[in-house]
Amino acid sequence: MSVFIKSFYHKFFPARQLLIRQNGEVKHVVLPPWLQIFAVLLILATAVWISISSFRVYTQTNKISNIEQNQQNKQTLWMKKTSEQQALYNKQIEQLAILEQKQALLQNMIESLPASISKDSIKLDTELKLPINENEFHEPLIDNSPQKSSALIFDTTISFSGRVERLNQQYEKNFILLENQIGERRKTILTMIKDAGLESVLEQHLTLGKQTIAQGGPLDAFDETKIPKHFLSIVDKLLSLNNLESFLTELPNTLPLPAKKYYISSNFGLRNDPMNSRHAFHKGVDFAGWHKTEIFAPADAIVLRAGRNGGYGNFIELKHKNGLITRFGHLNKIKVKKGQTITKNDVIGLMGSTGRSTGTHLHYEVLLNGKHVNPLKITKAFSSVQ
Repeated sequence: MSVFIKSFYHKFFPARQLLIRQNGEVKHVVLPPWLQIFAVLLILATAVWISISSFRVYTQTNKISNIEQNQQNKQTLWMKKTSEQQALYNKQIEQLAILEQKQALLQNMIESLPASISKDSIKLDTELKLPINENEFHEPLIDNSPQKSSALIFDTTISFSGRVERLNQQYEKNFILLENQIGERRKTILTMIKDAGLESVLEQHLTLGKQTIAQGGPLDAFDETKIPKHFLSIVDKLLSLNNLESFLTELPNTLPLPAKKYYISSNFGLRNDPMNSRHAFHKGVDFAGWHKTEIFAPADAIVLRAGRNGGYGNFIELKHKNGLITRFGHLNKIKVKKGQTITKNDVIGLMGSTGRSTGTHLHYEVLLNGKHVNPLKITKAFSSVQ
């Protein structure tokens, strides 16, 4: 074996001489085989060490790069989920604002309904009366786990969306109910106005109503951008109805006597005059009753005349809105004065038999723009809308 090694040494690593010239002298340096082998091994070891180190550095660099990329991917995903949650939260806040505007509008409409429409027909449960509390839905949660963030979004969306849908359905139902009731009441009033022949009076009232006289107050408006247009159209219908209801209160739409304390002794129109039996036109209606029966104002008015007036005897003339005038004759006593402002159902006089009269009664006239109309036609037409 030693012979083979020596043979290997001499074959591949024979002794070598190095000639070194220095300062004019030549020196011989002999490199034995073992020194050559040692040098080769050292070079090989160095090369292996460099290769291994380079590989480890490369591997570590790739690992760090992968970790950084993974962290960046997680950060990107987290930011996306956070953005989605923020968008969802903003959407919920917007839906809350819309619901609160709908609720405020509905509550105000209910409070603005005329007495002729029952508020009991509008059924509101607890959930509808109280707006969704936005504190129940928190600000977007920052969490390093995208799966947890996604789960929170999903759960919140299910509960919130369900409540929003239920509330919107209830609002829709109640607004439609209001619209139907408003429409029925409006139709009834317009029919009665037509039957009473007061279309021109209504037109005059609506024209005057467009004038914004003696109105004001702090502005407390709704955000109409958050309210459906068909809801706003129902509001306009309610405002129109309230205008009609106001018109009714201005009309002499009731008789000026207590119920069941009179009877009609002479109707409006042609008749035989009670004094001479000649054909004559009766411009009013005669109501017979007990002496000194109280006579009431049939609507708000200003007293134009109060005193003696020929065949009328003790006489009162009242001026109402929209060109309507009422007259009262044959009174026993007058209880108002010229220029006095009176309200509906105020006592203005007592029944008597003064002037051209054959007995205790009230002669009652209604004039529309200077033309006599049948008082019973008006009161009969409005008897079902009081």
